[in-house]
Parts: sequence; structure tokens; C-alpha cells
Amino acid sequence: MRIAPIFLSTFLFASILPCQITPADPGTSYHFKIHAPVSSAQRAVLEREFDLLHTHLRSASLEVVVLPEEIKNFHRLGLRTSLIARGRPFRDIVASNHDWPPDPNYYTVQESIAAMDKLVQSYPGLAKRINLSALPGGSKTHNGQSIFGLKISDNVSSDEDEPAILMASQHHCRELNSPVIILEAMKRILGGYSSDPKLKSLVDSYELILVPTVNPDGVDYVWSNDNMWRKNRRNNGGGAYGVDLNRNYSFLWGRCGASSSTRSSTYKGPSAGSEPEVQTMMAVAKAYRPEIYLDFHSSGQEVLFTYAPCATVDSTIRSYLNSYANDLRAPMNYRSRAPSASGEAPEFHWADTGAMSFLVEISTSFQPTYSVTVNEEKRVWPGEYRVLTAWRPAVRGHIRSIYQSQPVETTISVTPNRFSHGETRRSRARDGRYSLWLPIGSHTVSVSAPGHRTQTRTVQITTLNSPQNLDFELIPTNVSTPTLTLSGTHKIGTTTRFTYSSPGDAGLYYWVALSAGTTPGLIIGSRTIPLKPDGLLFASATPGNLLKANLGSLPPSSQVTASLSIPVIPQFVGISLYAGGVTLSKSWTSKVKSFSAASKFTIRR
Repeated sequence: MRIAPIFLSTFLFASILPCQITPADPGTSYHFKIHAPVSSAQRAVLEREFDLLHTHLRSASLEVVVLPEEIKNFHRLGLRTSLIARGRPFRDIVASNHDWPPDPNYYTVQESIAAMDKLVQSYPGLAKRINLSALPGGSKTHNGQSIFGLKISDNVSSDEDEPAILMASQHHCRELNSPVIILEAMKRILGGYSSDPKLKSLVDSYELILVPTVNPDGVDYVWSNDNMWRKNRRNNGGGAYGVDLNRNYSFLWGRCGASSSTRSSTYKGPSAGSEPEVQTMMAVAKAYRPEIYLDFHSSGQEVLFTYAPCATVDSTIRSYLNSYANDLRAPMNYRSRAPSASGEAPEFHWADTGAMSFLVEISTSFQPTYSVTVNEEKRVWPGEYRVLTAWRPAVRGHIRSIYQSQPVETTISVTPNRFSHGETRRSRARDGRYSLWLPIGSHTVSVSAPGHRTQTRTVQITTLNSPQNLDFELIPTNVSTPTLTLSGTHKIGTTTRFTYSSPGDAGLYYWVALSAGTTPGLIIGSRTIPLKPDGLLFASATPGNLLKANLGSLPPSSQVTASLSIPVIPQFVGISLYAGGVTLSKSWTSKVKSFSAASKFTIRR
């Protein structure tokens, strides 16, 4: 990320000091000012390898935070620099600065947990603190800590069949103001439940997961050692520590804006998703498949575009995402810009889970006077409120197997395919719920899962934030397709026979039906039997009414023959009828396991 000039209120001295590196170094970060000139090549290295700070892309001044282990590489750039400050324990800064009273102010890890517990006590039916590291695929941090979040929902103790929204902060631990946004959002949502109809509707119809501290090990280090520390606390060996968690996500990992050096402040990690904190957040994404993801950082007062600059983005998708980015930033009066790197969290959530995802850079520094952060939170909340109460995907629904209506975790593809990097959409394993954010236009949605036949539907999107419901019922691949064949002349006064075969279904109930047409068909869930639900169809559901042997149990051969005696009525000549077979079982959706295509015959003289 790009960060604003910082620490005017954080450090106890503001004069420009000569750069002096001594053997008695305290082992904390250096905050340098870089003097012109700076070549484009030098700047490129600074942006890739170092923690370059500036308010936004148009900033003329350059400042950088350099770790002790990367100081030699920094000086090899040959830049003219002045030392502004050294990192120091944040607890010492708080204790020595009389403008900042002690707590409640910025949160330690334990204070953040305590704040969530207090909300649980105040709203026991709506709030529950959850251990995200305990989710399947989650992990404790390198220092053995769990990552916690607050779940907010009307039946918070249950995993309901509801869409989810995920909000997080403090991937970068020194950004002490970012969890204030999350913790205050918790208070606003819970406090507004009884008085704000929109917030009540949100809580009643969603599962909200709010994570104030993604990087607890790093936060501890900020308070105890170095207030400028950015990364987690992985021991990289050779005296180097930490991975930049917001460079470690799997989508386009390491493509741009991240370093391969273990000593760098922007170190991307040894492999994609290597860090336990990132693994846990990816586990949250898989468990909940959120529709929306917001990630709060500091600083810059900006909303970042979803994709990294090195990604290939279709113009329609770019315009679509920008429309939501602008809708988010407008109530906050924030700017917009591109992300600094690939492998960032919002990019992953959009590409892997299909969530509408953005990173918001709050404020103009990491640790301003607490009253500044209080005012910034008030500025940011209208944007959050807009997202929470107004943003909705284009399509929602469920994907289930026709066998016992079991939910299916599927891969969802959309045509036209406007993605270039293998972006995927998936349904949620526990209930088959899915959502799709689609621009206005016609889209063909295909759903596939192991052991099931692919199913395709078309949807027309005409307005945004007005979800259409589109359910899928997938047929297992081991279910055979029945057949129905006709025999006879179909003349009045003769008998037409219908041979129905449903392989492997001996003992199941069958029905050979007649209808005067095929459209509209008989709808059963998301499937359609190609027979018109008319009087003839319902009459054929009564034993011996029209047909003989058209209802019963399939024999061991799984094949039966039903018959129709065509009466000698001249007016029947020329009438076309349609016959089809249905195999029935209580274990299948709507008690229908399978059915044949319709077979047409015309009565003759």
C-alpha cells in the first residue's frame, strides 16, 4: 500500500536529523525523508522493495520507512536522505505524550477482544465472538495467537442460510486507527438495530463477520518494540522477520509491487497464502462466501480499485467495479487510486469468492491523535452504511442436488467470460448459496460440480442492486436418462403402446403421462417436465382413466409398457398428443428422480 506522510503527532521530535547509523542501533525502523533528485529507476525500486510513504500518487514528497535489516540495501540506492525519526514502542509514546490520555484510545490485541466481549454482553442475541483460526483451513499465528471476529446476526448462534458480509482491518499492524473503524461499525450496527429499519433488515437477513485485527502478532510488536512495524512476525532467518500480509494472498501473488527479499518491508512470503493470518482469512472466505468484503487500512483517504495495476481487466468489468468504488467513496469525499501491488486481500476476495471487494485507506497517518480518528470514523461511516444497506448482487440463489436436496459446492462460470486470470465463482458448501455480481446485460450462467451434470441458465440484468433469484438443481451423473418409445399405427380404433425404460430404477414408482402439448412444461423446482399441465395430463395420473398400466412400480427389468386404446371418434383425427415417462422416489426433489423426453404422435383415420 501507499501511505501518507506520517507521525507528526506520533514522534516526539520533528526536526530533520542527519542520517547516522551506529553500532548501538536500537533495532527499530528508520523514517527517512528522501531529497531530490530521485530517478525513475530509483523510485521503481523504492516502490517494489521498500515501505514508501506518500499521501497519494500525486504526492511530490518522498518518505520511506526502512527496517534495520534492509538498511544496507537502501543506502546502495545512493539517495540523499535525512532521518526524521526512529521507531519506538507505542506504549512508551502513549505514556510520554500528555496530549494522548491512556486508554480508551488505540487498541491492543487484548483490548480489541475485550471490546467485542463487551458488545456480546450487551447484545447476546445479536453478537457472538468467534475464533476464526479454528475454522477448517484456519491457523494460529506464528506466536500462537488466534484471530477473532464478531459475528452479528438475528440468530447469531446458528449458521443460517443467509448471505454474508466480511469486513476486516489491520493487515498492517502499525495502522492503529484502522480497527477503530471496525469496532465502531460493530457498535453502530448493534446500537441501530432497534431504531434504524435498514440496519435491522441488514442484521435480520445477513451474517456479518467483522475482524478488527488480522495481524495480532504484529500489533503486539508495535506496542512493545516498534510503532512503525508493518508485517507479521514470521522468522525468516538471518535476523529478518515478517511477511507483508497484504502481499501474501494467492490471487496474482507476486505479480507486481511485492518483494522476494525476506528483509524487505513488502516481502510477499515464501509462497502464496503461506502465512497463518492469510490462511485464516481465506478460510473465512471459504466458510462464508461473503457477498461483500471491505478492508480498512491507513492512510490516504482513498478507495482503491479492486485489481492491481499489473492485472488485465476487461473494460466492462473495470467500469462496473469503478461504479461501485465511486459509490463507496462519494459519501466519504475520498479519492480513488490503483492498489500498490498484487496479492492483496480485496483482489483475492473478488477473484476467488466473487465478493464485491474494496480496500479503504482512512486518514492521513497511521497513529494520529485519537480525536482525529474519532472524526475520521464519522466521515467513513456513511460510506460503510451505503455499502451495507444498498449494495446487492445481481443474482442470488441456491445450488442443490436433486437427490435429497443436498447442497452442492460448485464452480460457477459466466458467459461472456470477461476474466483473464482464472477468476472463479463458487457456491457455499453448507447450504449451496451463491451470488453473482454482474453488469447490466445478458449472461449465461453454467454450474458444475464433481459427480453432477453441468447445468446452464440465462439471466438478463436490467438494474443494479436488485437481486434476481436463480436456483439450480443438479442431476448426479450416475442418474440415467429414461426413454419412452411409441409403437402402433395411432389410428382410431387401435392401441398405441408406450414402452418406458428407466435403467437401474427397479422398484421405484413410475408414471406414463399424456398431454396435449409441451409448453409451458410442468415445473418441479428448477426442472421442467416437457409436458403441459393440462386436463389430459392430470387425467392420466388416475389409474385406469385413460391409459392402462401407466402407473406402478418398475419391475426388475426397469421397463414397462403402457397402452392407450384410441376410440373410434372421427373428431379425434388429426389431434397430436405427447407422451412422457416419469420415475418417482421420495429421496429426490419434488419426489421426481428423472423423466424422459416427450414423444409426439398424431391420431390418424
